[in-house]
Amino acid sequence: MSRKPEGAGWLRMIREVDVMHKNVLVRLDLDVPLEKPKIKNQKSKITDESRLINSLQTIQYLVDRQAKITIIGHLGRPHGKRVERLSLQPVTDWFEIKFPGAGIKVEENLRFDPREEANSPTFAQNIVRRLSPDVYVFDAFGSYRPHASVISVPKLVPTVAIGFRFAAEISHLSKVLENPKKPVIFIIGGVKADTKISLIPKLAERADEVLAGGLLVRRVQESIKKYKKAQEGYDSKLQIAELRPDGLDITEESARMFADKILSAGTVVWNGPMGKFEDGKHSVGTEIIARAVNETKAYTVVGGGDTETALTELGLENGIDWISSGGGAMLYYLAHGTLPFLEAIKN
Repeated sequence: MSRKPEGAGWLRMIREVDVMHKNVLVRLDLDVPLEKPKIKNQKSKITDESRLINSLQTIQYLVDRQAKITIIGHLGRPHGKRVERLSLQPVTDWFEIKFPGAGIKVEENLRFDPREEANSPTFAQNIVRRLSPDVYVFDAFGSYRPHASVISVPKLVPTVAIGFRFAAEISHLSKVLENPKKPVIFIIGGVKADTKISLIPKLAERADEVLAGGLLVRRVQESIKKYKKAQEGYDSKLQIAELRPDGLDITEESARMFADKILSAGTVVWNGPMGKFEDGKHSVGTEIIARAVNETKAYTVVGGGDTETALTELGLENGIDWISSGGGAMLYYLAHGTLPFLEAIKN
C-alpha cells in the first residue's frame, strides 16, 4: 500500500478527500518524448507513454467519481514562449482516447508562460481564478522544481491531495531512507553534472558508498575531489570510475569493480548511464552495471530516462524493485528527504 512520507500526517492521499462531482485540478508529469513530424502541419507523435500511463490510476479514480478533471503540466523547455512542437495537443489526444466521453481537459503547456518557472503569484492566482478547482491533486513526482504550478497553486486551493503514483514513489523511496538494508550503494552517472554533483555530499551521508561514473566524471572531476576533501570520511565513501581514453565510457575494470560492490550490497540506487551507451560503441560500462543491478539480491531503485532506456534495451527492467518516474526528483528526495511541493503545503 502506498504510504505518506514519515512524519507527514498532514498530507492527504486522494482516497482521503471528497472528489465526487468536484472540480479537480491535477498536476501530472506530461513531459513525454515526442517524435518530430516529418510533414509540415503533421501532429507530433508520443514515442514513450510511460509517464502518462503512470497517471492512469489517479485519473481513473477521478473519472469513476464523475469529477470534472483539468490536467496541467509542462513539456520540454520552451523558455516562456509558445513553441508549437512542444504543444500538449498530443497529450490531449492521448487522454481523449483513453477516457472517451469523460470530458477531461488538458491545459496548454505551462512553460509557454515565463511566469510558471518564475513562480509568479499572479500566474498562480490566474490559474485558480480561471479554473475554480475544489481539489488540487499532485501526481507529478518528476516535477520537483519550485515553479508556480508546483508550490504556489496548491496553496490557493481549498483541498490538496497526492495521487497514487506520487504516493507509490514516496513509499518505495522511503525504503532507502528508513532503516535500509546495508550496505547502501548509490551509482551516479549520466551528463547532468551540475545538479548531481551538488547532491553528492547529501547522498553520501545516507550511503555507505557513492560510485561515480558516466560522462560527468571528466567534466567535474576536480569538483568531485573538492567535495571529497570538504567532508570528514567522505573520501572513503566516494569512488570515481576511470574513463576510457575517449572519455565516452568507463573502463571495463572500473565497471567490474562497481559490479562487485553492487552484487554484495543490501540497497542499490542507480541514476545515469556509465557512458554514451546509445551509440553502441560505448555501452560496455552501462551493460555491466545494469546486469549487476538486475542480478543483485539487494533492494534496487533506478531513476532517470536514459537509465530506464538502457535497462529496457537490455531486457533487464523486470529485475528492478522500483523504477522511479523522475531521476532528478528521485535523487533530490533521497538527498533531502523532502520535495518543494511537500514543503509548500506543509503549513
